[in-house]
Amino acid sequence: MGLAMSGLDHQKPQDSLSISQKFDLLASIFQGKSIRSTLDKFSSHELVQAHSFLWDKLVEIHYRTRNTDFQRDAVTRDMVPSATYQRQQGCDLRLDYCKGVECIWSNPVCAGSKVKNNMEIMAKKIVAYVESGPESQNGRSNKEEVRNGSGKWGSETAVEKNDIIY
Repeated sequence: MGLAMSGLDHQKPQDSLSISQKFDLLASIFQGKSIRSTLDKFSSHELVQAHSFLWDKLVEIHYRTRNTDFQRDAVTRDMVPSATYQRQQGCDLRLDYCKGVECIWSNPVCAGSKVKNNMEIMAKKIVAYVESGPESQNGRSNKEEVRNGSGKWGSETAVEKNDIIY
């Protein structure tokens, strides 16, 4: 169903986040600040793009610091399930509206809050990945070896703030 047919005739730009918005978001994370104040400045369109951007960075940083496959549920298990969030909000819309991004257009305050909460969890996971450093083949932290350049991954594997592609 097209947007015009659904009654939601909104313009949804493909990439509405500027490089400075992406930088501000990542800078807040790496500086140990809450990202909520940064996210509160974003429009609904920008929140959708910011969520996608941050998820991509989360996966990227996982692979730069972990010697394991990325497991989506390792992140999402800490998020409030959509059905629970809907009940908490007293919402009677179809669950798929809350799970997707449909609600962000029709109820931006409620959906925006859910997206921001989820992004805060993603940010905490990014911080945990970076602070714990790369893992060795046996899954233990290899941070000290990588920092000193003596580990088998070498110093180029350490994730530094300037390694992240905006």
